[in-house]
Amino acid sequence: MPHPPTPAWILLGGGGLAFTAGYVNAVGFTGALRHGVTHITGQVTRVGIAMAAGDWTGVVHAAGIVVWFFCGAVLSGALIRRPELSARRRRYSAVMAVEAAILAVAGWRMACGDLWADNLVAMAAGLQNAMATSYSGAVVRTTHMTGIATDLGILFGQSLRGEPVPWQRVGLLSVLFVGFLSGGMVGALLYPILDGWALAPPSVGLALASLGTYWATHRADVP
Repeated sequence: MPHPPTPAWILLGGGGLAFTAGYVNAVGFTGALRHGVTHITGQVTRVGIAMAAGDWTGVVHAAGIVVWFFCGAVLSGALIRRPELSARRRRYSAVMAVEAAILAVAGWRMACGDLWADNLVAMAAGLQNAMATSYSGAVVRTTHMTGIATDLGILFGQSLRGEPVPWQRVGLLSVLFVGFLSGGMVGALLYPILDGWALAPPSVGLALASLGTYWATHRADVP
């Protein structure tokens, strides 16, 4: 049975969010932080390394990113009560507006030389990652690529056995992957130019996306 094509707004929205996450993560790696902030696996490893070295300041710092990412996910769960991914729901507009505000504050603190600003960036990432849940049985994660690469590998492995390939799912996962990769490239290029204000572009972009989503929802008159 053929699968329905992925709606254009899901491809556009998912790709845009993945681009934002890739951009922010690149700023974390290339800036003063020197580590990623949009995924938790590396931070948990940093906690273990710091504990082994007796570096309790490092433990607190890395564990703080984990906790703030978790808090962002909790906030998203509180704002989005139903699990369906739909751009026609005002709560998604609200979540993007909150994320834009968090990144704006994080960018301001980073410009002031506050190295603990990455906690706010992690919170924004947790908020975003929890906002995108699932579509057509494919888990949509926009802040890290481990699951995306795993799902693509599984699908291509199944194709080697002669099973039918759900190309609409491959397309969605590929858009997320390319979006994250492109965001990382742009973030790495702009950070040397914008320095501490490098988080301003994704903040403004999310604010505009929030307004656009609210406008489309308002026109459709969907509660």
